[in-house]
Amino acid sequence: MKITTRLFTLLFLSSALMLSGCACESASEEKTNNSQQINDPYESFNRGVFAFNMLFDTAILKPVAEGYRAVTTPTMREGVSNFYKNLKETRNIANGALQGNAQKTENATKRLLANTFWGFFGFYDVASDMQIPAYDNDFGQTLAVWGWENSNTYIVLPFFGSSNPRDIGGTIGDFATPPSLFIALTTPWTAYPLSIGNYVQQREQSIEFIENLHRSSTDFYATVRTMTQQNRQKVINEALGKTSSDSVSEYNFDMDFGDFDE
Repeated sequence: MKITTRLFTLLFLSSALMLSGCACESASEEKTNNSQQINDPYESFNRGVFAFNMLFDTAILKPVAEGYRAVTTPTMREGVSNFYKNLKETRNIANGALQGNAQKTENATKRLLANTFWGFFGFYDVASDMQIPAYDNDFGQTLAVWGWENSNTYIVLPFFGSSNPRDIGGTIGDFATPPSLFIALTTPWTAYPLSIGNYVQQREQSIEFIENLHRSSTDFYATVRTMTQQNRQKVINEALGKTSSDSVSEYNFDMDFGDFDE
């Protein structure tokens, strides 16, 4: 799919789901069924998409991740993970600035410079050795800081995984973060392999976690829904400067193929 087609598709989904999400949240005051009490008014649709994502994961993504693990060493995988984290620092810088958070913007800039120039393009995390804090900023958090705090309608998108109306808009905003948009528009032959590689290495990191979670869950869909919603709310609370007592896993089982574009 061409970049422009994909972007317009995301814009359409964002607009449609923002409107429908607002309508469903209003309707939840009048209805008392279980789906709306847990902010999942599209549960039937979401479960179908979730089943598709699981099928894709079982047939393709997990085997590729296991193959990646088989041909690499832990040191190599750590370097690759560091490289992708460094690529995200431009997004962290942009959103730190948009949120008016000078400390996050400064630290993300320091990390980008240190890891790019002294860490061999990010393969070595020298910034952490220099005690420079790491943050994960995205435009969904920025929208929350700007006032869109509550966006609890649960949505599962094909490949993109768990989301909500605000964070769909956030994905579109992050897509425009330099240099992601420039790379994607001018050299897609570079952008797409990088994006695919990112998700393979992320999936490799969570192989055991997802297997254990699946094995211990009576309803895997419901477990993932609860975990991803709690994870995201914790991140939003931190961006808003609120304290959160939730203790949730760092893993977010989203098959989100737009992450490098962010």
